Amino acid sequence: MVLSLERDQLLREAAATSEAGNYAHSLTLIDQALICSPGDAELIFSRATTLYDCGRFREARDTSLRAQSLGFSSRALYLQLGWASLFTADLRSAENWMRNAVAVQPTTAKAMLGLASALHAQRRLSEAAAALEESLALDPNDFDALTQMGGCKLDQGDPVAAEQFFRKAIVADGARPGAWANLAVALGAGRQDRVQEAIDALDRAGALEAKTGVNVDSFIGMAVNLRDEGRIAEVLELYEANLARHPAAIAHYNYALGLQACGRLRESWTHFEFRWLTDPIVSMRPAFAKPAWAGQDLRGKTILVRTELGFGDVFQFCRYVPELKPLGANVVLQVRAGLEQLMSGLSGIDRVMATTEPPPAFDYYAHLLSLPRAFGTDVDTIPARTPYLRANPALIEAWALRLDPQKGSLRVGLVWGGNPTQSRDRYRTMPLRLLTQLFDIEGVQFNSLQKGPPADQIAAFAQKQKLFDFAAQLNDFADTAAMISQLDLVICVDTSVAHLAGALGKPVWVMLPEPPYWWWSGSSERSPWYPTMRLFRQKERGDWGDVVERVKAALEERVAAGGMGGEAEAKGSVAVAALRPVQALPREAPGHRPGFSAVAECRHGILQYLPDEPLLGDAIGWYGEYREAELTLLGRLIGAGSTVMEVGAGIGAHAVFLGRLLGDDGHLFLYEGRPVVKRILQQNLGANRIGNYTLMRRMLGRSGETAPDATAGMVTETLDELRLERLDWLKSNEAVPALDVLAGAGDTLWRLRPRLLLAASSEAEVSAIAERVKEFGYRCWRMAMPLYNPDNFNRREADIFSGRLAWSVLAIPEEIEIDLALDQRPVIIVPLA
Repeated sequence: MVLSLERDQLLREAAATSEAGNYAHSLTLIDQALICSPGDAELIFSRATTLYDCGRFREARDTSLRAQSLGFSSRALYLQLGWASLFTADLRSAENWMRNAVAVQPTTAKAMLGLASALHAQRRLSEAAAALEESLALDPNDFDALTQMGGCKLDQGDPVAAEQFFRKAIVADGARPGAWANLAVALGAGRQDRVQEAIDALDRAGALEAKTGVNVDSFIGMAVNLRDEGRIAEVLELYEANLARHPAAIAHYNYALGLQACGRLRESWTHFEFRWLTDPIVSMRPAFAKPAWAGQDLRGKTILVRTELGFGDVFQFCRYVPELKPLGANVVLQVRAGLEQLMSGLSGIDRVMATTEPPPAFDYYAHLLSLPRAFGTDVDTIPARTPYLRANPALIEAWALRLDPQKGSLRVGLVWGGNPTQSRDRYRTMPLRLLTQLFDIEGVQFNSLQKGPPADQIAAFAQKQKLFDFAAQLNDFADTAAMISQLDLVICVDTSVAHLAGALGKPVWVMLPEPPYWWWSGSSERSPWYPTMRLFRQKERGDWGDVVERVKAALEERVAAGGMGGEAEAKGSVAVAALRPVQALPREAPGHRPGFSAVAECRHGILQYLPDEPLLGDAIGWYGEYREAELTLLGRLIGAGSTVMEVGAGIGAHAVFLGRLLGDDGHLFLYEGRPVVKRILQQNLGANRIGNYTLMRRMLGRSGETAPDATAGMVTETLDELRLERLDWLKSNEAVPALDVLAGAGDTLWRLRPRLLLAASSEAEVSAIAERVKEFGYRCWRMAMPLYNPDNFNRREADIFSGRLAWSVLAIPEEIEIDLALDQRPVIIVPLA
């Protein structure tokens, strides 16, 4: 039994050493005391606090719960449980514990802030804002509460209120770069459009990043606002200077849009794949156990092509689907419900089906917007033959009867508004009343193609008798296509109808905001995507009046010419040679720069990775897997609910598999010391919905040794210093020498008896590792596996590694019996005496 006085002194010392960052000493002190008093709830809570301080939140939560079960109760316990639950994505539990903390009298600002954070994470914005009001009433100058309230107001669509709270946060502590970056979000493009003020705030944020070393990716916000001012060259320079060191997925995606905006299409497609790591479509990825198509042989194969979010995207990029048929494929097109009939008119399709239907058996799949990448599309190789979509003949006949046949009149379709829920709809949509001057033109019959809320404006329109309203009869896009087929011209804002009309080969005039979306960028009146399209651009942002005047003049000219369009509109087609897929390693792909990352659909999930990384980069990018035989073996040996540690986890090529294998009750410890790689690892875990991990803050290795250059400044700790309570498997990869991992691991190896899988750089190193491991009572096997797997995920037939082998040591405690078949071809497993 630890005496009360001694315990109080020990608790103070443990808290002080933990606060100073000496977590190993703090845990050692507590564990020594717990030997004498294993049921001391306060000591157990102190252990939980140290675990929390060093970022081991799952252990902190479980240990705090153990203290509570022994009768310990305090606001500090509830808050710690709340934050630990929040950091491990258990949002409901986080809310419950925060409410317990709030219930303790008197209520504190920190408790209300904790509750607000749990509510905000659940997107319960009104409740979160109410909790933050109470927190700020108790402490009006709390930086975290002010920042959280600003973020909450942004999410509620109130950037003016958000600005006020971010400015108050800056008054409270203006030395934090995040405060200025947040202010820029509230001020800048897409919010209040006070772009120069946003740029000034981001300049401050960038200066503070350099001074403090705290990274908030302010360059992304700067690029967004520069893009809004049309300063594309500066945008690209900014991304190219930062992406290697700050590989945020959204930054890569925005870089792709910048490249596309200046016509560098072929370079853009690699980065355009990052859309699958960004909201909202990161959660819409299919869980297919089949490879994505990236140029593999399609002869005799079935390929499933999946459409994505926007209808306009479908109409623009479905032109690529017929290009698959000449490659020998059986082509299945999966579309959003309601598009089946229209897409049946696309040539070269064997079957069209809705996304709600289960797909048939297939060999490869492709995201529709990834096909330009597979075919290496540049501006001069866009397959711009039109029409490539055709309306249903029966519907064409029906719409021919519906439209009023005014002899000699030019039939014009109108669309003036988009989907109000689209983030930038307020820029592209105009009120119907602005089109009034068009209705004075004689010899034109105007027909509304408008759907959705903007169509309601017709009822109050002063000249509604001059506009035929067909909204009630446009049941789906098949109807819209049939109606367009009976028109002479479509005049519209930037909506899906513009793309549909262009795909149908119909003359279409598009009125564009400034700045326009990427595929309309530049200054030309023509689009390389649609030969029958003419673009009318705003000269000044928000000025639709000038645009409509130019449209009116062009329409009057067309009527005077007897309704005939220009040469490009009349031609309606551009000849392009048959497309062929590109075959190149990702590090050789257009647009790749040294140090830049890329995205690959792999056997175990989607991965952001570094194409330049030796071996791993080529394996992930070309084969969609790395050292897969190791994972096959571990899948047989590791049970759900186990605790596993992976050292040198890299980008997570194996961690994603292990996280799923362990399940919700398992626990995955991950070490990765390289800052850029560590960030990619965390992004990959999030994209693949892996939440049962702890990403360690320090490096594992020889205690007190100098960290290598890539991890300079990081603190090193040993396995024994972690004072783990459970460890079933220890796995190390090539990035961290196994002998360094084993240094300072003796107590853990004897106490917890984990199984080991340790990578080696050579056969000679295998022997050295095995000799060291045997000192701890382990039996060892040498594993040699070819880096090339003939049954690789992406079905690549050539061995780009020329037979090179990867080496590992498998070690099992002597007292544990294991049924390990030695014939694991292509892996060679040999017992080491």
